[in-house]
Amino acid sequence: MRTPIRPVLVSLTGSPPAGQQRTDVNLRGEPIFLEIHGFVLRSLVPDDVTPRVLEWLSDAEMMRGLNLGGLNFTIEQLRNFVARFDNRTHYFIGVFDQSNGLLVGFYTMDVGLAHKIGQITTGVGEPSYDGKRTLWATIDALLDHFYAEREVEKISARVLANNYRMLFLFKENSRFVLEGCLRQECLSPSGGRLDILVFSSFKNDGKKGVFSKT
Repeated sequence: MRTPIRPVLVSLTGSPPAGQQRTDVNLRGEPIFLEIHGFVLRSLVPDDVTPRVLEWLSDAEMMRGLNLGGLNFTIEQLRNFVARFDNRTHYFIGVFDQSNGLLVGFYTMDVGLAHKIGQITTGVGEPSYDGKRTLWATIDALLDHFYAEREVEKISARVLANNYRMLFLFKENSRFVLEGCLRQECLSPSGGRLDILVFSSFKNDGKKGVFSKT
């Protein structure tokens, strides 16, 4: 049985804050476009949403990794959702196989401009890319871009403590340190309480997590 790579927590159901229109061109930033190790990372647009993308974003295993119940998006609703990302404080970045143009996964980044911090989420949806280290091949380039070009100085990931695949991605990446465990931080769709582990990366690598080796 296939065990897909599970994503980090991401808010797929949020709405823009009151009074903020993410579709306002004056509030938008430059889209992201990066090429690294045979992959292209670029800001998604509504036309990138296909029935196949809708299928793997609605997959039950994917939703468990996100700690979400069924989203029940239509393809038009998902396209409208993608259109709300402004490439300034909210990013939805597709991971494309450069050889065939296939969208295989995603990153999201929520940026707090005042404090120059970001919160990253990620996932791989295409089953044929399971075990191909897609996220390992692309995440460093994304970190470098946000540190060099987007004025971000710290990037954190909040990972469910039972999301073992994603824990491995961040635990074994020297760019991230484990800052702490938020015990019983959230409710699962079934009603149980779940711990969240917080991993962080820093533009200037002078800070260490509370569990890191000195």
